[in-house]
Amino acid sequence: MASTKRKGLGKGLGALIGGGALSNVAASAKAPTSPTMAALTDGAYLVEIDPSDIKPNPKQPRRLFNEEALEELAESIRKDGVQEPVLVRKVGDHYELISGERRVRASIMANLALIPAVCREVSDRDMLKLGLIENIQREDLNAIEMAQGYQDLMDEFGWTQEEVSREVGKKRATVTNMLRLLNLPEVVQEQVADGSLSMGHARAILAFPTVSAQLSIARKIIAQGLSVRQVEKLANESKAKKAADSKAPRDPNITQLEDELRRSLGTRVHLKNQKDGKGKIEIEYYNLDDLERLLDILRA
Repeated sequence: MASTKRKGLGKGLGALIGGGALSNVAASAKAPTSPTMAALTDGAYLVEIDPSDIKPNPKQPRRLFNEEALEELAESIRKDGVQEPVLVRKVGDHYELISGERRVRASIMANLALIPAVCREVSDRDMLKLGLIENIQREDLNAIEMAQGYQDLMDEFGWTQEEVSREVGKKRATVTNMLRLLNLPEVVQEQVADGSLSMGHARAILAFPTVSAQLSIARKIIAQGLSVRQVEKLANESKAKKAADSKAPRDPNITQLEDELRRSLGTRVHLKNQKDGKGKIEIEYYNLDDLERLLDILRA
């Protein structure tokens, strides 16, 4: 087995091994015994496994893996071994990963033949919860992965935001703000996920009302290196300009033309005039018969 010195690869599994808040997902099945297996509490057992034989977690909340960080972890593992077991479950004749994918990948890179793993009997429904909560405890996920994980929990278990906050140990406001990031355009979400944009930038971008405006300011942030405060200032200026435009007095000539057309056609008419002299006329109708009546008037 790899070295048993305890070094900083996180605290999440310690709580799981000891039972903790998630012990309800452990089975009471009798733990197997062998020279490479050791019984733990709640039917779980510690086992050494070839990392290449561990199947990935199909509900893994982590989407991105930084190759440079993985190489650093692999180098640490070459030197000191895996300091904390990964969490797996037995599925048929193989083991399936619940959490610890970075350690598994780095162990393969380090050419380890065996790594320590805690095996528990876990249901399909609890795979997502265990993987997400363990990653949250380690703060291993980027903001978009975290937000998608929260959304997956809500979809999988039918939880409210309040229930998610209680289960993962985060404030309700934190969960709400994370979930709002999923309203960003996909390309902006990718930029947040890869670190091109910070969480603060993402929240400031949400203040822009349209997708095109959000995409435009995201490009500007990256190109010009704008701070979060600068983006917030631009968002406030945009809101103020929009409010001023909406309160601008209308041309009385346009209003008079609308009234004349309204009387002639017997329905609401809106003229939208642009600065270059172009514009458009919007004529409302209330059903197909009303449309046919208007068409008869216009054809005449």
